[in-house]
Amino acid sequence: MRAIKLLLGALLLLGGLYILVGEHFAGTSSDATVNARMAVVRAPIEGEVSLSLRGVGSRVGEGESVANILDDRFDTARLNDLERSLGGQNLDLKRVQAQRAALNAARKGYETQVADYQQGRVRQIEARIAEAQAAQEAANARLREADASWKRANELNERGVQTAVALDKARSTSEVAKQDLESARQRANYLRTELASARNGVFIGDSYNDAPFSSQRIRDLDLRIAELSGEEQQIAARLAQTESQIAAERVRVNKLTSAELKARSPSMVWDFLVDDGEYVRRGQDLVRLVDCSSLMVTASVTEALYDGLRLGGTAQFRFYGDDRIFDATITRLGGSGAAGLYANLAVGPSAEHLKRFDVALTVPALAAQAGSGCAVGRTGRVIFTQGPLGAVRAFATRYGF
Repeated sequence: MRAIKLLLGALLLLGGLYILVGEHFAGTSSDATVNARMAVVRAPIEGEVSLSLRGVGSRVGEGESVANILDDRFDTARLNDLERSLGGQNLDLKRVQAQRAALNAARKGYETQVADYQQGRVRQIEARIAEAQAAQEAANARLREADASWKRANELNERGVQTAVALDKARSTSEVAKQDLESARQRANYLRTELASARNGVFIGDSYNDAPFSSQRIRDLDLRIAELSGEEQQIAARLAQTESQIAAERVRVNKLTSAELKARSPSMVWDFLVDDGEYVRRGQDLVRLVDCSSLMVTASVTEALYDGLRLGGTAQFRFYGDDRIFDATITRLGGSGAAGLYANLAVGPSAEHLKRFDVALTVPALAAQAGSGCAVGRTGRVIFTQGPLGAVRAFATRYGF
């Protein structure tokens, strides 16, 4: 019985020594830290800053506001000049439109005056034509009477009853009657021509009246109205150009007088570099954020283990005091003296870390695990090759121990 006890003790002692020595020589990191890239929020403009986040460690989602900057001292002189110019151009446009409306009203008055004169002139010429026709009828009647008197005088002269003087007088009277009739006809033709012209708006006659003056005034007004229409189009074009310049200037002023700074990805506040309400300069750093979408694990290993690692190789990561194991992939072999690689990372390397060889790994499932999201700064261990204790743990887990 005593021999059995000694044998069991020796076996347990040998097993413990095997686990201790095996774990010492297993492929594990000396230290491992959850790390992430830093994002520095800088001021794009000058002004008073208003922070939307109040404490270190505050979480901010993608597109969520981080800070607002307002500059109420920005020079808006150019925008004011453009707005004043726009007001002056609007006044010029209204002036031209009012002048054109007044000229159109005056033109309508002259058009009415010309129409009234034309109607009166047509009626006057029609009355003269009627008078000329009556005179033509009277001349025709006198011609018939003169022809009859000449025929009687000619018959009496042939019988020797009428004297030659009386015959000549009767002949002369007949000729005069013919000329009077022809004159009446020509007078009627002249009046008909004048009537046709008057109906077409062209007035002819021995004297001039108000009609040519009114027509000339209409032509002068048409020329002036055309000039005002051209000027109105030019002012409207300048107005459109000025409005476009004002819109562009307002966009520029808005960009330079106010700015809302948003997070580009899910992040956590790491440090505040300014106080709320402080006046900041353009390009000044405001807030440091940890980019939670860029979580990684940085670890240091011995030279012997480092020489056996390759990019893309697989590993496992486990937090201290936590049994969960996360699959990892080697993404960077930084080697020794890797201080420069940590300039843009949240957690810098320790002095002991820099004495060994740096390795960086991605752990895709890390941020998705409950309670470990954006766990920057937490430490653990990276397992590159399984040791005896890991085999024992896997055996116990497999059989429910």
